[in-house]
Amino acid sequence: MAHPSRRHKSSLLTTMLFFFFSATLSAEVFADSGGRSAFLANLGQGISKTADDRYQNRWTIADWFETQRKTRIQDMWLAENRKDDLYQFMIGGRSGLRTDTVSDVESAIRPRQIAAQAAAYATFVGLEGGYTDTDGDSYGWDAAFAVRLLGDALQNTNLTAAYGTRFREDTTGEHVQSPAPRVGLTIYINKVFGIEGQYQWHLAEKSNRDIEISGSLVEGGAFIDFSLLRVFGQWSRETRERAGTKRIREGVDVGLKAFF
Repeated sequence: MAHPSRRHKSSLLTTMLFFFFSATLSAEVFADSGGRSAFLANLGQGISKTADDRYQNRWTIADWFETQRKTRIQDMWLAENRKDDLYQFMIGGRSGLRTDTVSDVESAIRPRQIAAQAAAYATFVGLEGGYTDTDGDSYGWDAAFAVRLLGDALQNTNLTAAYGTRFREDTTGEHVQSPAPRVGLTIYINKVFGIEGQYQWHLAEKSNRDIEISGSLVEGGAFIDFSLLRVFGQWSRETRERAGTKRIREGVDVGLKAFF
């Protein structure tokens, strides 16, 4: 029996490799061009439901290359957006009148409170700070290290926890600096409108007059975003306990924030 020559085997192998690489290259080019032509996509369709189902579920090299192409595009988009959102900043301010209630007796004085705040984040961790001045009553500042537990940006739905310090000094010269853990939540109802709130604990600490002071702050409100700007309204209720006396300070503010 005659055996195929070595040259014949080599020629056959070369032909098979040529067809394999040609088919692979054609499939990739075909996938990049957007898929099957209208003629090939409808070729043989409608004759048998079973055959049609198999056709729709069939895995092909062209499909694989198309999936890889889409994945590369998505990876590029995600990488670019992560780069843009690596550092985030916010500055803002608000103002409103306050009503004080001391030992269940409401004061007739309505002092105005003005506050400024700022934040700087690198990915999901950041620093936050603020300054508050209540006309004829007190002033103070806040500083905290914050971690965004949920959400990918300040100007997006997010859950944030923070721990820092809070300093307040009144017009009599008494001041206290206390630990102030906080948790905040922002929820977008649609693309531009949302609600937000926060709760801050003012842990017990002695003032410079050796008097223990503690309290809390709860805030809630709604906002509308105009591109990088946010206009918001906010209700706040601050509780302060000192030497057995409880003071509740409430008010409604309007303010503006800018994100960049």
